[in-house]
Amino acid sequence: LYHMITLHKFALFTGRGLALIVLLLATQLFLSAGARADGPDKVYVTVGILDIDAISSADQIFTINVFVQFRWQDDALAHDGEGNIRRALTGIPAPRFLLINRQKTWSSLLNVVDISPGGEAVYRMRVWGDFSQPLRLHNFPFDAHDFKIPIVALSQDNAGVLPLVPDPREPSFMAQELSVADWSITEWSGDSAQLDITGEGEGNGFVFRFRAVRIYNHHVIKFIIPLILIVAMSWVVFWIDPEEAGSQLSVAVTATLTLIAYHIALAGKLPDIPYLTRMDLFLFGSTLLVFTALLEVVITSRLARSGMLGLARGMDWVCRLAFPVGYVVIAGWALGIPDLPGLVAG
Repeated sequence: LYHMITLHKFALFTGRGLALIVLLLATQLFLSAGARADGPDKVYVTVGILDIDAISSADQIFTINVFVQFRWQDDALAHDGEGNIRRALTGIPAPRFLLINRQKTWSSLLNVVDISPGGEAVYRMRVWGDFSQPLRLHNFPFDAHDFKIPIVALSQDNAGVLPLVPDPREPSFMAQELSVADWSITEWSGDSAQLDITGEGEGNGFVFRFRAVRIYNHHVIKFIIPLILIVAMSWVVFWIDPEEAGSQLSVAVTATLTLIAYHIALAGKLPDIPYLTRMDLFLFGSTLLVFTALLEVVITSRLARSGMLGLARGMDWVCRLAFPVGYVVIAGWALGIPDLPGLVAG
């Protein structure tokens, strides 16, 4: 600034055009230096999901292969070369890019930046691994979830968060064929969003979202139908004469033990959550019916031994109709109604 004032005085006293030219050049250099000190004012982002390997409800994670490209303009990086040059990201003044929910991942690209002669920088990263995602599993196995990849860019001097905006030249994308077998991707999008970064304040980041709907055919065939058959097996006791108490008890106990084994097999499919899912309610209703059938066997066998065989047979006849009707009501209530207020609410 001192030199600029001196040149201005020189121009006034001498009236020389050369001094004015020098003054203009000095002003431009001064302004350019100030702009360079500030660094980029925003970063363009492109996110591409190359593959989705798995979505784990029990571990609350999803495993993906994702490509991310960051592009920004920084005059301080301009050079005199004829084409792009490549520099290490840590060797130049550049933002720090964070994928907030990234967990155990591996990178397959070099940590370098391609810089054009005009100062445009492009940094690419390809990451494969696990990303955390809290899931609300109330409607399991008929649930759908929004999965997110939140991204932030911290300024090179760690003074704040740089705005991230979708790249108009290279929009985000999702691969047509994905490896995940038990989920269907119905929609996806990528846009700027306000993110709260712990320790760094709040800033305008970027969030890539995709919605996944669980394909429940597998769960119906492997879990729900076998559970229905186990419960139906316990109803066989109503068709065995109460005089044959040993046969009735054998069937009832077998159904109960099979249901316990079923509980153990299903336990690893869900995390330890403090609320009930639709599957939990259906399983609880099924267990209650099997246990009630066991109690009915004990009661009718006692009645038969006490000389009230007609009453015992009448109870069996009523249960032949009441239990299937009750099970249909339980199944419709647990699996079919649109909402379960108070029971599945977290």
